[in-house]
Amino acid sequence: MQDHDRGLIIGRKSFGKGLVQSQRQFKDASAIRLTVARYYTPSGRSIQRKYEKGHYDEYEMDAINRYIQGDYINVDTASNVDLKPYKTLGGRTVYGGDGIMPDIFIPRDTTGINPYFNTLISRDLVQEYAMVYSDRNREKLGKFSSWEELHRYLRMQPLLINLVSYADSKGVRQRPYYIEESRKLLETQLEAYIIRNFWGEEGFYAVLVENDNVVDKAIEMIVTGKTAPEAIVREHYKE
Repeated sequence: MQDHDRGLIIGRKSFGKGLVQSQRQFKDASAIRLTVARYYTPSGRSIQRKYEKGHYDEYEMDAINRYIQGDYINVDTASNVDLKPYKTLGGRTVYGGDGIMPDIFIPRDTTGINPYFNTLISRDLVQEYAMVYSDRNREKLGKFSSWEELHRYLRMQPLLINLVSYADSKGVRQRPYYIEESRKLLETQLEAYIIRNFWGEEGFYAVLVENDNVVDKAIEMIVTGKTAPEAIVREHYKE
C-alpha cells in the first residue's frame, strides 16, 4: 500500500520483523526453524530491524527500549534519519531496515494509563469482572436485540463502581485519583468485554475504538478525500 501509494499508513512505527523461516523436522519429532530469507516490499526495501549475532537479549528488549526513548510518543525519536531511503511509485521517500514508519504519525495516547489501570489489566480483572457481570445478568442482558441497545443500557449502569469493588475484593486497593483518571478507559473496556460475551466481535471492536485517535484520524482522512492515490502524491509534493 505505502510503496504503491495506494493508501496511507496511520499510527506508529511497526516492530520491524521481516524474516522468512523454514521448519526442519528431526526423527525424534523435534524441529529447528532456520531463517532462510527476508521479506522485501515492492520498492526493494527490507523492513527487518538490524540485529547482530550474540545480541539476542538486546534484540528482544528493543520494543521496551523504544518505549523508554519515546518512539511511540514522539515522531522525532521514531524518525528514519539514519536509514536507507527508497522511492514509492509516486516518488515519495520511504525508508527500509527498521519497520514501517507511518505516513501520518499518531503518538500513543497515555491518558488514563496509570499504576491502578495497569494492575487491573495485567491481572485480567477487567475481563474477569466482565464475565462475572455477564453471568449474573445473563437472562436480562441476553434479551437486547442489538449490541447498540445493550451498549446504551450498560452506559446507564454503575459498572466502574462495581469493577472497583470487585478489584478490591481481589486485593487491589482503591486509588480514587487513579480511578477517576482511568474512568473512560476502564468503562470502555468493561463495556466492550461484556458486549463481546453476548454479541461476539461484532460489537466488541466497535465499542473499543470509539475514542481511538488512530481510527479518528483515518476517518478524517477518508472523509476529506486524502486517501486516494493521486491525493497522497499531491499532498506529499505540496509539503
